[in-house]
Amino acid sequence: MKFHPIRSVAIVVSICAIAALVVGARVTRSEAAATTGARLIKDLSPGVNSGNPIDLKVVGGALYFQATDGTHGLELWKSDGTAAGTAMLKDINPAGDSLPSGFTALNGALFFVANDGAHGAELWKSDGTAAGTVLVKDINPVSGAGSNPGNFAVLGNTLFFSAGDSSHGRELWRSDGTPAGTVMVADINTTTAAASSNPSGLVAVAGRIYFSADNGKNGIELWRSDGTAAGTALVKNIRPGSANSMTTLISSVLGNSLCFRANDGTHGIELWKSNGTAAGTAMVKNIRPGANQSSTPNEFTTIGGTTYFVATNGKTGRELWKTNGTSASTSLVKDINPGSGGAGVASLHAFGTNLVFRANDGANGAEPWRSDGTPAGTVMIKDINTSAGFSSNPAGFVSLSGTLYFAATDGAHGLELWRSNGTASGTAMVADINPTADSNPRYLTPFKTNLVFSATTPGHGTELWELADFSPPQTKITSHPKKTVRTTKNSAKVRFRFRSDEPGSKFACKLDSGKWKACKSAKTLKVKAGKRKHTFQVRATDKAGNVDRTPARWAWRVKRI
Repeated sequence: MKFHPIRSVAIVVSICAIAALVVGARVTRSEAAATTGARLIKDLSPGVNSGNPIDLKVVGGALYFQATDGTHGLELWKSDGTAAGTAMLKDINPAGDSLPSGFTALNGALFFVANDGAHGAELWKSDGTAAGTVLVKDINPVSGAGSNPGNFAVLGNTLFFSAGDSSHGRELWRSDGTPAGTVMVADINTTTAAASSNPSGLVAVAGRIYFSADNGKNGIELWRSDGTAAGTALVKNIRPGSANSMTTLISSVLGNSLCFRANDGTHGIELWKSNGTAAGTAMVKNIRPGANQSSTPNEFTTIGGTTYFVATNGKTGRELWKTNGTSASTSLVKDINPGSGGAGVASLHAFGTNLVFRANDGANGAEPWRSDGTPAGTVMIKDINTSAGFSSNPAGFVSLSGTLYFAATDGAHGLELWRSNGTASGTAMVADINPTADSNPRYLTPFKTNLVFSATTPGHGTELWELADFSPPQTKITSHPKKTVRTTKNSAKVRFRFRSDEPGSKFACKLDSGKWKACKSAKTLKVKAGKRKHTFQVRATDKAGNVDRTPARWAWRVKRI
């Protein structure tokens, strides 16, 4: 990172004083967006102490995360996006930290791991209330040892995971959220008492759970399960004997198949594919030929019918590759950094029909790139840090309403929040949240119409922030009656047309002292003739819920002739 110029104390003080307010300059409105900015949702641990919100997860319209208020330990919190609606949900471990983690959604409920101080790390669930935040089951009831559930995956209405008890070791489990429905699926490794198969990398594909496990005879290999003991089986002993073909399952779903990496003992770590049968499990391509020469594919990300990954063929270094599951379709997308050890491709993320990622072409440092799967369509989005050889180090890519968000540094500012539409001109810093150093935005999570994340500032430490549209829309009446409407009857119909400067806004109208009611443009009113003047008002509410505080209005009267 480039050296940051020292800024005056006066500027630092003034900025710290407004840290909880909107950060970001007002911009000209367009069809794309209204004025947006970043602001502190709530100082969870008041003062410079940090609330340290991590592992943000949206379930059933609420945001859950782990945090501390400085009085209680690291506990389960819940937020509706407002300061008043952000609070610790339950003090699960009053004597210390419950350390909730592994947040997973199932049937509108939150499942997670926590330690209440009595049972050890076990499986919990929450319906969003303190009373409904409960231990699902004490899987390993041995004096608070805990079963340490992990590797969560959802298949239908069932949660699959790995857990350990004193009788069986660490094996495959499932739960429907009830104690009776939380059971071990199969004791895969029975070679000795309490031997563990250590299931990991769980992923759901075409009605089955796939994972890596060791039955004590074949080494760590690819397994599958339909949730029953009889339906849990070794897919294929890829590396015959007791040697491991993998350390853990690293994979991506491609249609009804699984793309993953494995080592058959002859070709090294290469790209494989499986449809769940032994015959249908095979190496896709020996990307790096030679005895035990590994291409080591990683970061599998599927978009449509194409799986992208990072690998090396031994000539180009670690670069971006793609496959549709056949040898012929498996190819290098582009040698981004020719003649080197590779472009350091990482952080693959699906952005619409394109892939975005971090890469270093050897000239511009590590910057954001995008690809449509072709060499010509694989380009750097923008050189954010333009100093020669310096990197912006983009990280945490996430998409919201067609916009890409991530953390990066331009060298003049620290690690801050950026956004992009995939073009250089459409890539800009959202806000300099911490003008004195890095705000280090992380755990970027779409929530309702906003983006929530944790960020660090001098006055608050690391707390919960949001990026949102804070500005109200502007409403304009585009068609209205004359100031005086003449009629030969006792009343007359008049029509109003109106619009908002923010697409997607909804409207409310009212006549005279009546109540606000939902309405649409081309609103027709029938009013009586007389000396009295009538006033029509209309106001827009944008998609973020901001209401026009200065409704558009028109006054007129109906005169009988």
